[in-house]
Amino acid sequence: MHKKFFVLLLLVALLAISVFPNAKAFKVTDKSQLLPGPAADGKVGDYILANEKVEFLIGNLGNYHGYMKSGGNLLDAVYLGGEDQFDEMHTYFGWPKQAIYENVFVLNNGSDGGPAVLKLVGHHSDIPGVKITSTYMLLPGVNYLIMKTTLENQSGKDKDKMILGDATFFGYARPFTFGLGYKVNRIDTDLLGAQGEEIAYGVTTTETGEKGKLRDIHISYIFADPEIKTVSIKNGEKVTFQRIFMVDRDLSSLLKTAFDLRSVDYTLVKGKATFENGNPIKNTKVNVYDKNGILYVVAYTNENGEYTFPAKEGNYTVKIDLAGMNTVKSPEITVKGEEMLTASPVIGKYAEENKVLWGPYLSDLTKDSVYVNWKTLVPAKGKVIVNGKVYEDVNDTVMHHLKITGLNPGTEYTYKLVIEKGSAKGLETESYTFKTIPEKVKEFKFVVYGDTRTYNKRHKLVADKIAEQKPAFVINDGDLVMDGRILGDWDGFFWAIKNMAATSPFYPVLGNHEYNSKFYFSSFVTPQGGGDYNEQYYSFDYGPAHFIVLDADVLLMQKDKEGMEKETQWLINDLEKNKDAKWKFVFFHEPFWTNCTEYGVEPVSPTVNYWKSVFEKYGVDIVFNSHFHMYERFENNGIDYIVTGGGGAPLYTKVKSYEDKYPFTIKDIVGLHHFVELYVTENQVKVVVKGVAQQTDKKKEDGFIPVNVILDHFVINKY
Repeated sequence: MHKKFFVLLLLVALLAISVFPNAKAFKVTDKSQLLPGPAADGKVGDYILANEKVEFLIGNLGNYHGYMKSGGNLLDAVYLGGEDQFDEMHTYFGWPKQAIYENVFVLNNGSDGGPAVLKLVGHHSDIPGVKITSTYMLLPGVNYLIMKTTLENQSGKDKDKMILGDATFFGYARPFTFGLGYKVNRIDTDLLGAQGEEIAYGVTTTETGEKGKLRDIHISYIFADPEIKTVSIKNGEKVTFQRIFMVDRDLSSLLKTAFDLRSVDYTLVKGKATFENGNPIKNTKVNVYDKNGILYVVAYTNENGEYTFPAKEGNYTVKIDLAGMNTVKSPEITVKGEEMLTASPVIGKYAEENKVLWGPYLSDLTKDSVYVNWKTLVPAKGKVIVNGKVYEDVNDTVMHHLKITGLNPGTEYTYKLVIEKGSAKGLETESYTFKTIPEKVKEFKFVVYGDTRTYNKRHKLVADKIAEQKPAFVINDGDLVMDGRILGDWDGFFWAIKNMAATSPFYPVLGNHEYNSKFYFSSFVTPQGGGDYNEQYYSFDYGPAHFIVLDADVLLMQKDKEGMEKETQWLINDLEKNKDAKWKFVFFHEPFWTNCTEYGVEPVSPTVNYWKSVFEKYGVDIVFNSHFHMYERFENNGIDYIVTGGGGAPLYTKVKSYEDKYPFTIKDIVGLHHFVELYVTENQVKVVVKGVAQQTDKKKEDGFIPVNVILDHFVINKY
């Protein structure tokens, strides 16, 4: 082939690719093909539908997590350039009924220039005789996935009032109902959406009947179940329903897509966000409100500060949604049916005075160093003054992790935080103290507690009582917050631990409610144990004691057996390196056993098959867990296992009868918020469990009364 002709042919091919959109479907064969992002759950063997705008990942049959039994679920979704913050969406017929898919395959890979299509075949989880066929179709050039499901009743009986829809877990994104904003409940709606950090997800339908709207949207704290319709299916009959799943940068873009798909007339409003000097406020969220002050839609500005949103006839206002920034001028927009409308600028200004939102709080204490951490309202530089010496953090940001070095072992230090003046007025905190690890530790005290989610007032009571004990450090055994993907939950958490964590270094454990959140990993500095270090699990020493923090949800939530085997090998290696430590303590969230029956009889955790024999081989002294909101202690093969789930979550009250309890049960106590205090010397560990509040109403944050009782105590001696 002539070289010039080959170059010309190549240019024509490249031009065709750039001009003509395309879609493709394929099975993932390499990790490099997976979608990026903090909530990405994809694995090799899953399926991807992609075009030049968006990508969607569908889990293979073995890739499911949480309580779901079936693969074939939508797990990840991004627009190109974005990062996945979505959890999952699965075919769902009312709690806890769902589609059980038996086969997933590529029906059309898109190479013919047409749509890319996956096909899924299975049955109804509760009625195996109802056969289910679904297709996920991605067209070239669009930002949405068309999902169509057909149910065929081969059960031999007529079926009445079958709910057809999906369960949608939005992950980091905050659920939003068009017409109600973030205040969502059961309502007919044109769009069920969720806004994340510069990414948004939405569900709509082009089904006819009942005005073609999604209906009966039920929202819980982590998921929504948009229903399409309720039908009766006679034996031998079929029924089909269709819904559309969208992804883009903001809810405004999704609403425009929904209106276009549903042929709804609208005016495209264009606006701009600026500072008072006219400079653009870039890549920032703006909220659009209707005449009643209800959030209408959310948009993001671009590099020039510009934003757009689709609007029906009515009156609107726009405000900037950025922590630490106030809207000083908001445009009043009147839409009368124009094709396009330009609004006057919305003007923002940073708050006059800065605030410390989180902290200061301590982490990763050693003999000669400690981290001081804090978060401010407005981005600013800061410094920590320790016994008169100044340590500076020159990063002009809101989140700070400053390592204080050059300290002396076993020494008490006084420190305070100074936030420098920047966009807002600076400030100075009160003084706090901490003590480094001594060169030779003769004795020390530490505290363990867990399940601090849901009720911040209860958590603060427990944390303040811990602070009074002045422990060398504190370990939280998981479920720190209700939903680790929601930033506001972390605000409440750090408010609760303020007094405790300012003086006692804090060590976290991943629970199932953390959801491996990026906020968890960005909030804490954990000890880095050399080359085997993994932020999900880590270890550290304090005097004669070795501490190991594990992540049970690698297996229990992520269903990652390969990852669990890797973690177990890390555990073995770590214990082998530290086999001569006098005391060994292990921490992970979900226990091997529980006598709790709050939600039925709980099975033995499968983690027991990986870790129990390792603990016994290397002489672990105490294993700490939480997850069940009560106190329990077991003694099995010479190891004490403590469940301490009384840190602030609503307490459980139901346990097995005496005859049905595990024979190695020592104690189980319900209804009391508590913490576990350990006093460690070279030859002895004293354990005291202190109850600080009695629950009076499980459903109310204020449903408790303070108490002061000892729930359990025991001693371990080694000479």
